[in-house]
Amino acid sequence: MTHAAPRRQVRVPKIWLIPALAVALIVAATSMRFLSRSILVDFVAWSPLWISLLVLGFLTRGRRLAAMRVSGLVSLALVGGIVAFMVGHLQGWPVMPSSAAHLTGSADAGVETAALSARIDGRLDVLVDSSGFLYDVVPIRSGGDVGVPDALERTQDSSTSVELTEPADPGLYQFAGWELGVSPTPIWTLSLKGKIEADLRLLSVESLQVEGSGTVRLGVPNGSSPVATDGDFTIEVPAGTPVRVIGPASVPGTWLTNENGFESPQEGPGWVIAISEGSVVNIVETS
Repeated sequence: MTHAAPRRQVRVPKIWLIPALAVALIVAATSMRFLSRSILVDFVAWSPLWISLLVLGFLTRGRRLAAMRVSGLVSLALVGGIVAFMVGHLQGWPVMPSSAAHLTGSADAGVETAALSARIDGRLDVLVDSSGFLYDVVPIRSGGDVGVPDALERTQDSSTSVELTEPADPGLYQFAGWELGVSPTPIWTLSLKGKIEADLRLLSVESLQVEGSGTVRLGVPNGSSPVATDGDFTIEVPAGTPVRVIGPASVPGTWLTNENGFESPQEGPGWVIAISEGSVVNIVETS
């Protein structure tokens, strides 16, 4: 009777479970929308690195460098590559294809008044951008359904209007929302929708419309400046600023009640905040 020789089992060193677990966590985070799907585009772009390290680990199996297995060192190098890849993706390094997913407007030189509409079902962070462009949109690089915006600009003399809209099919370039930088040069008319975090203190705002939820920080009003709110918002105004509120709201205790709502003790033209039915608005004064 003859016996078949036992087959030699190929054992994968346990240290290779670390990069495998890291990849599994990335896949799970992307599936659960903690990470943007654009990470798949970047991962494929880095495929020469992954393939090279895997081949090197296979070719050096069983070999040692002093007391260390060479394949174990390659596994640790792969973990380091995954860490560097994640940092580069989340920070939008230029070597990442997804870093090109942003939008820059025309120059702000000569623009005296501007109107901008940005309305999405996601995060919308608005801040001042003094880069010399009228606006700049950078995706918020975490999971979501918001695509890279399309922009429609119309210019007449020294006035410009901008409408930012989501693409019909964003593909893999889906993010949590937009970080919208706007120039401090023109006088603005703004229409914003989303989960809003807007710092407008250094902007000259002629009128403002916000819908959704979040926090809006206002600065010095440009005369009698209307603010229309629809949703749940905290609105911060500088202390000593004339403010009139039309509708129900939570206001500082020193403010006065009138037949339409509330008003700050300061007289003169200022912010006129109109609150739609069903909205919950908290107005606070800041120093």
